[in-house]
Amino acid sequence: MDDHASQVDKTKLSLDELVQIALQIGAGIIDVVVIPTSDILVEEDLANMCREPRCAFYGLSANCPPYVSGPSGFRKMMESCTYTLAIKIDVPTGWLMSDERLVIMRLLHEIVADIERSAVERGYSNSKAFAAGSCKEIFCNKQLSCRMLTNNGPCRNPQYARPSIEAYGVNVHELTKTTGWFINPRDSNEANIDKAPIAAAIYGLVLIG
Repeated sequence: MDDHASQVDKTKLSLDELVQIALQIGAGIIDVVVIPTSDILVEEDLANMCREPRCAFYGLSANCPPYVSGPSGFRKMMESCTYTLAIKIDVPTGWLMSDERLVIMRLLHEIVADIERSAVERGYSNSKAFAAGSCKEIFCNKQLSCRMLTNNGPCRNPQYARPSIEAYGVNVHELTKTTGWFINPRDSNEANIDKAPIAAAIYGLVLIG
């Protein structure tokens, strides 16, 4: 076996191991798919939606616009990360309209952060996690302000707070097609009715590199 083939096998084993770790961390509530990072589509227009129409948490966190590098920065990170672990948590729509939303989004941030750490521990030092939602709302909603912005101080939740996937303009609709998670309800029939999508889902990414 040549060196290239050996490296490919080693990478596959490492990714398979990370998937198993992710599933263990997710405790049965997540789905994980490995995709080529180059398949992720990021768009300026999507990132700009944080500003207009204005998100209630725009400018309130160091992990949200205008303090992040956005799509251009994400593309730069993609250059050093060949593969990505895409993470999905299925939730009832009602949860996203209630206080349960913050609970499930916090869990997503914690899961992707733990996966990121596991990847770094295995030599993927450029790995970077992203998750849905503003960390200001999720972790510091009872705090007046983000300490990193007002006092140039340390993050209150560095272990788990991760950048917003929306802030970088990730096209989640296209992501669901790449991962195979997307099912057009119009295509549902008796043969695949059991595969029909539940009401909603939230997503995270861990770039591996």
